[in-house]
Amino acid sequence: MNISSVTGFLLINKPIGISSFGCIKYLKRILNQKIKIGHAGTLDPFASGLLIVAVSREATRLIDRIMVMKKTYVATGKLGEITDTLDHTGTIVATQDQKVISQEQIEKALISFGSSYEQVPPLYSALKHEGVPLYTLVRHNLMTEEKLQELVIKKRRVVQLYDLQLLSYEYPYFTIKACVSHGTYIRTLINDIALRVGSCATTYQLVREAIGPFNLSQATDLSAFKTIDDINQAIILDPSGLFSDFG
Repeated sequence: MNISSVTGFLLINKPIGISSFGCIKYLKRILNQKIKIGHAGTLDPFASGLLIVAVSREATRLIDRIMVMKKTYVATGKLGEITDTLDHTGTIVATQDQKVISQEQIEKALISFGSSYEQVPPLYSALKHEGVPLYTLVRHNLMTEEKLQELVIKKRRVVQLYDLQLLSYEYPYFTIKACVSHGTYIRTLINDIALRVGSCATTYQLVREAIGPFNLSQATDLSAFKTIDDINQAIILDPSGLFSDFG
């Protein structure tokens, strides 16, 4: 097969333990280092779920149109504990001894957010300051903690919450389903929910279930891709017609 003829989008079920960029590297080894490949929205290594990958220069030009689509996640947080990264892979920086928080309190907290709220991004994020990702500034101590806090506060933004519901709760763990706008940090949302009930929280599980009209049920496991033919057979989206039904 002519590699240059492989063009379109892949819906991939990203496994836990690999970065979004790691998925790209894996696919490039199968295809060709010279072929243009990119993904439409980062998933942290500890997270799993839907990752849309564009294959070919034509397809990667359309990534921005996918990036702005609504995204749906299922996430589990643990109350009374917070790490520096806001997920379980980080270092615990604070814990709280507290009485058990009721399910009703959690549900009221979710309702209190309404359809949008102003969110301060986490320090460990890919947002950039003068071309340098924030996580690099933190990991290499390139800026004081005070300056870093000032920086992320300046980068706060209003995010949309199209749907936010509690799926389950068994103290100290609660699981939510959230349909949110582009740029929303679920790790931050989990902790912000906890703050509204007088606690703190760390994200322990995170799954992206949908991006716009595309669902995780349509995705192929990354490990299923062994050959160029595997990739070509899984490309179900034609770049030229991808947005014909979705604006």
